[in-house]
This record gives sequence, structure tokens and C-alpha cells, in this order.
Amino acid sequence: MIGANYRSPNIDAEKCRACKRCVARQACRLKALIQFEQNEMPYIDQTMCRGCMVCREECPFKAIVVESL
Repeated sequence: MIGANYRSPNIDAEKCRACKRCVARQACRLKALIQFEQNEMPYIDQTMCRGCMVCREECPFKAIVVESL
């Protein structure tokens, strides 16, 4: 169960490098990071994300951010 203070992560378009092989996407066990084509910026499917933040930890460019309350 996700608490009331939960904020889902988002992709910061200015930081994202649209990696050919997005390591954050590969780290997501729920496959909430979606990238339709290589070299295209991924997006996070908010209905699938459970807030584990593994993607945020794995992104080498710190492009996955969480809005603070």
C-alpha cells in the first residue's frame, strides 16, 4: 500500500539522454518505464509504478526525479 505522502517519479527531460539502452528501464521489475523506440526518452507509466525508486538509483544522469511535498 502506498502512503498519502507518495509522489511517483517523473523523467526530467533536460537531464534525460534518451539512452539507447536505458539502465533505469531495465532495472524496473514492474516495467513501469516505457520506451517505444531506442534513443527516445522513456516515460513512467504511473499506473504501474509502485514507488520503489530503483529506476532513480540506476539512472546515471539523475534524470528520474520525485517532486517533494
